[in-house]
Amino acid sequence: MNELAKEYPFVHIYAQQKTHQPAIIKVNTEGLCVLLNALISAVAQSERNGMAEVFDGDAEAYEVIVKVVNTHDELSPVPYKVEKQ
Repeated sequence: MNELAKEYPFVHIYAQQKTHQPAIIKVNTEGLCVLLNALISAVAQSERNGMAEVFDGDAEAYEVIVKVVNTHDELSPVPYKVEKQ
């Protein structure tokens, strides 16, 4: 098995596909530290977004944005379709 390079923050965030499914975050230690710093920044300065620059498994860079919201409307839309019974 190939180990992840320790100097790069690797983060995969898997959104829910259905209601009540868990969201999954897979990270290496560096990725966890960068993500934690983004969370702390968002809490400390809620008027600004926390941001983490990370890499996916293909070594492609992308940003994770942590945004503090205060209303249900700001949370919408959900990342899945609500199933009608």
